[in-house]
Amino acid sequence: MLSIIEIQARPDGGHGLQSQSHRTECWLPGWVAVPQSLSQAVWDCGGYCVLELNEAGELTGITPTERPVQPEAPTDADRLEAQVAYTAMMTDTLLEV
Repeated sequence: MLSIIEIQARPDGGHGLQSQSHRTECWLPGWVAVPQSLSQAVWDCGGYCVLELNEAGELTGITPTERPVQPEAPTDADRLEAQVAYTAMMTDTLLEV
């Protein structure tokens, strides 16, 4: 199984990751093959890392970085409140709760 990682980091600092069992070389431009020796480390950090590339453009190492804090998922009550507010706004109705 070959994994590849996006060379350019996204705005949040992470790199895209993909893996396909039937591939033997990188199949996307702007991405680089992950050597088997680095595969576990790349997947463990979820692509949040600094890539170390040699002069030939091959991945030779990574330095994991901190993942951004993910916001908490809205609760069912939050979703219901948002839906009621949206419905009231769209129907121009004022609801008193």
